[in-house]
Amino acid sequence: MAQPRFKLDLIRSREGSVQDNILSSELEQVRSELAAAEVEYASIGAKIAGLRARREALTRALSSMGGHGGTAAITRPRTDVIVDVLVAADTEMTIKDVIAALHDSGRENETYDNIAADLAYLAERGRIARLRRGVYARPDRIVITLTEGSLNNNYINLGNHLGFFPADAVGPTNSRDGEGRMLTVRFDGLPDPVETDITGAPHHDFRRRGPIRQFFAHHDLKPGEKIAIEKHSDYEYRVLPAR
Repeated sequence: MAQPRFKLDLIRSREGSVQDNILSSELEQVRSELAAAEVEYASIGAKIAGLRARREALTRALSSMGGHGGTAAITRPRTDVIVDVLVAADTEMTIKDVIAALHDSGRENETYDNIAADLAYLAERGRIARLRRGVYARPDRIVITLTEGSLNNNYINLGNHLGFFPADAVGPTNSRDGEGRMLTVRFDGLPDPVETDITGAPHHDFRRRGPIRQFFAHHDLKPGEKIAIEKHSDYEYRVLPAR
């Protein structure tokens, strides 16, 4: 009678071992699927965060151009509007992001090829920053061509680049009516930084002109030559020749 009992125990042992193997295999599969799902979840979360950031950037850009269908965006040069889009967004944007912002502003006929060419042109001239292929951002550096008038009267025309500076740095035209928030500007070749705001319309230049005269003289600048203004922080800038 002992032999049949032994065989029964052996069968039960084998069945238990098989069941353990099945459960272990299923557990391993669940672990693998869970790990893959967690990776996918993290990826989706990052994608959602990125899309939210782009949505906010495009909303800011659209708002800065007067909203949907704004006539100002349609009548202005396309390159100027592109710069405004990137400045207002204050984050990196792909070519498609820029096109979407232009379409929402009323420029619905803009094409990929045209905008890509404009972005490359603007980056080459320092009006925007090219971060990597097909991705652009607001500039950390602008380039301005000097005129005979600016050299004779010791001013730097900032009218086409106001978005490069904080809005509260632009004060009234006449200092008797107040001033904007002060910027710290370092002129290359001069020993000390300058505290100045930007005058309001129609001038739109640095209010303190004495250091500008010294800067022009120090570098013997001529009409047609270029200067660069670099942003070191929101309220700190450096001015230097762009030769």
